[in-house]
Amino acid sequence: MTSPLDPFHRPVGRRSLLMAAAGLAALGPVLSACGGSSSSAAPATPTGKPVDGGKLIWAMETQLSSANPHINGQDKARPILRNAFDSLIFRDADGTYKPWLAKTITPSDGGTALTLELRQDVTFSDGEKFNAAAVIKNFDKLSDAKYATSAAGALSSVKKYEATGPYTVKFTLSKPDTYFLTWLAGVNAAPISPKSLALSLDDLQAGGTKIAGTGPFTITKYALNTEIVFTRRKDYAWAPAAIAKGQKAAHLEQVTYRTLKEGSARTGALQRSQVDVASDIQPLDVETFTSNPKFGYVRATVAGSPYSLYLNVSKSPFEDIRVRQAFAQGADITAIVNSIYRGTYQRAWAPYNLVGPFQDPSLKNWLKFDKAAANKLLDKAGWKTKNSSGIRTKGGKTLTVTASTATDFVRESRDQLNVALGAALKQNVGIDYKYLPVDLGTDTAKGKANQYEVFDNSYGGADPVVPFDLLYYSSDPSRGYIARGRYNDKKLEKWLDDARFSNDTAARKKTYASVQEYVTKEKYYTVPLAVTQDTYAYNAEKVAGIVADPASGGPFSAYTAWVASK
Repeated sequence: MTSPLDPFHRPVGRRSLLMAAAGLAALGPVLSACGGSSSSAAPATPTGKPVDGGKLIWAMETQLSSANPHINGQDKARPILRNAFDSLIFRDADGTYKPWLAKTITPSDGGTALTLELRQDVTFSDGEKFNAAAVIKNFDKLSDAKYATSAAGALSSVKKYEATGPYTVKFTLSKPDTYFLTWLAGVNAAPISPKSLALSLDDLQAGGTKIAGTGPFTITKYALNTEIVFTRRKDYAWAPAAIAKGQKAAHLEQVTYRTLKEGSARTGALQRSQVDVASDIQPLDVETFTSNPKFGYVRATVAGSPYSLYLNVSKSPFEDIRVRQAFAQGADITAIVNSIYRGTYQRAWAPYNLVGPFQDPSLKNWLKFDKAAANKLLDKAGWKTKNSSGIRTKGGKTLTVTASTATDFVRESRDQLNVALGAALKQNVGIDYKYLPVDLGTDTAKGKANQYEVFDNSYGGADPVVPFDLLYYSSDPSRGYIARGRYNDKKLEKWLDDARFSNDTAARKKTYASVQEYVTKEKYYTVPLAVTQDTYAYNAEKVAGIVADPASGGPFSAYTAWVASK
């Protein structure tokens, strides 16, 4: 049995160190810049010593629903909010946990106790001191049921948290918990100032300029769903060593993230030098940047669950595994993904992306498009007749299934992907699949009322413990915060418990392999569609220094970025 100390003190071999060093070197001035074709021109990226000062404008597709890191669950928001909010601990690429705001991390009592000795030189951007009392106030608020966060699942094994000294915090757990550790290293657990926590609940949950963190920038402007502006803190000096490499304050004086929902608008803005970086490059626009040496293009697979469809098994028609299987087999998903994304995205096969130690490449090609088999399954399930529109019927009801999704989370041409899937399912097997995005409030209400058949989601996570708990642990809403498949599967949840409450990496790998095969090949709970990735293009004559988060694979933040001219 691996020691409970393993996640913190696992030995790293020479080969791993060399690979890590090579990977960071490959980041060069920007995050592993790559072209979309072999004929791509090499970008003329600035070289030499980083320049301090200057402003950077980053166009994004995401509309920030909140600027409070405790509240915002959008994957794409994490590297943005990271600019103003640090974490207590840092997760490295090999899964080990390193110091950040905590200068020492000491597990004890078989992994059921965790003591953090905090740095004493840290302040919040509003001037308040960062200390044990501030951390306790954050956990008091995160434990408040009125505070609309997803922290309950992460805190479910925490029996007690206490300040055992002015700069010492101790957590007592009911059992070793990898979820708690992973969450603690994420932006959703980032401390905010006690003064911020004292705001009205509405102001606190909205976030913005009134919220102070310990990060290298301060939020100086926030317009909901439109723009967020960060201004450099000159006194910052406590970034994690793996990221900072001796750097103290950020290089940039200011960084602006501006929402441009249309891909063509982001591409045009970068071409016209109205912005310096543009995220979520549309497939048709990739060659625009890979063929021109003025620009760099980055495509990086990120850790977590890929973009997938989760089928609601609590109601008709997906309570019948034959219908679930027919839905999965009734369209050529590979061809649809390739058509929509033109080779810029990979087809997903497993419920966890092929990043990190928990990937399962054995699932590649497990699902075959089989129109004849899908039609036979639907016949056997009693959906034998069709109406004038070609939709199957049974007992006077049509075989119509609707996806529950919020417009806030529609990105990367996912609407086009689902429309194409719906057209194929209707033509091939007579399933009427409707993808109808609604506002976040309506989607939340429909979710609670069980008024949907399909839930579409991707969820970033450096360890599968987070997305798998959130998406599959249906019997406990505090853990299965978005488990809209409503599986309530005891066998599945036993595996999730075994993997979560263990520090034995080898055993966890084996368990998660069983989970991934079970929810796909055996139960057809999940239909993976496209591998989640981060893409962005940048002005290669001006921008340098963007680095990857070693745990997630996506951009870390704008902390290390710099511009060649102010």
